[in-house]
Amino acid sequence: MKHKVFYPCLMNRLLDEEPKSESEPWDKFHYNARTMRLVVKKNIEEILNNINSQEQLELPGHSEIASSVFNFGISPLAGEYATPQNHVSLVHRVREALIRFEPRLIPESIIVRQPEGSAQRAHYGVLLFEIRGLIRWGEEIIDLSLGASYDTEISNTILKLNNG
Repeated sequence: MKHKVFYPCLMNRLLDEEPKSESEPWDKFHYNARTMRLVVKKNIEEILNNINSQEQLELPGHSEIASSVFNFGISPLAGEYATPQNHVSLVHRVREALIRFEPRLIPESIIVRQPEGSAQRAHYGVLLFEIRGLIRWGEEIIDLSLGASYDTEISNTILKLNNG
């Protein structure tokens, strides 16, 4: 597959690894499909490991702020039990955050769910879930499949790439 130019998310562009260099190598942002999946995975980890201010912004008159980058991340479940109700809440929070903050994912393709065939979806305060979706990559579309665990004690998410 031919390498395509891809400009990374805002945070990667702001964090310059070589600040004294006035130009970038021509192939710095030429990614293959696997690298693209890893870049999107990294951004999703950043989203899911940031705590937002949703609870404070649920007051009338804050809808614009609630949908802005000020509210980057997800609402924490820290200190709560790993119950089926919290699992449903987490799945909803993750999907909404991905739609809001990961524009490379096609919103209609995003599926966040409990793992199929898993008898133990919560263990010692850790909720397991999967993220699936399609990445818009120029004129092409590539699939993304991630396994995830969310620790309710410390509001931390760990992701594992399931494909490519």
